[in-house]
Amino acid sequence: MIKVKKPRKIPIVLSTDGILENARNERAYDLNPPKYIGGQTIIILSSIYNHPSVKKILKKAQYSKCCFCEKEQEDEFGAVEHYRPKSGYKSLRGDKLKKPGYFWLAYVWENLYFVCSACNSSKYKGNLFPLVDETLRSISHNDNYRNEDALLIDPRGKLNPRDHIYFENEFPRWKTDYGKFTIEICGLDRDALNNKRKKMIKNLNARLAILDKQAHFEVEVVEEAKKYIKDALKEKFEFSAAASDYLKNFKIVIT
Repeated sequence: MIKVKKPRKIPIVLSTDGILENARNERAYDLNPPKYIGGQTIIILSSIYNHPSVKKILKKAQYSKCCFCEKEQEDEFGAVEHYRPKSGYKSLRGDKLKKPGYFWLAYVWENLYFVCSACNSSKYKGNLFPLVDETLRSISHNDNYRNEDALLIDPRGKLNPRDHIYFENEFPRWKTDYGKFTIEICGLDRDALNNKRKKMIKNLNARLAILDKQAHFEVEVVEEAKKYIKDALKEKFEFSAAASDYLKNFKIVIT
């Protein structure tokens, strides 16, 4: 997981249709809060928050990677989804869904990310959103959600994921409770991801072996190995956090 650098410019559909829908939902809530706290669903339009223009911008900003697991989504079904869940939330995985969710943030730019279907599934993140102090939970736009201290790291928030999560080979490890909960909530240690990162490390080792004995290889092969390792240290690389942590084990000087 790496920190996401999201463009400041808000997609037009969010600053027009999104604002109008947010205002409509806020008015509906204020007319009868018990109705929605009691379980009435507030309608959230995916045609706005998941609009192709929003997805395109987020996908580009995140190098076509899931904001949580860094799995490439170029040819998969990544979608725009919410950091703070829009329809309801759970503090613990086994809890019943509590309503309302963060409906007033449904079309807010800072709450939207490009995610993979696995990380966002009910098996992993879904509506799970625990706080350090549940008494500070916001239940409507009348509360200040910025007072919350979420255990799930916000990919673009005040916490840098790299200060809380690191990798030992293909396996994610935590330095803090924020890192621990983020790994658990999003399933960052699921077998499918570990296997993909293991394959990536195998590819790194193959290139490292070439550089170690580069006199025995053709120039083109050596240059490809150098490029692969250089790319692995860039944010655009799939599983770049794991790649960077793995390469720290080697004294590499690439000219």
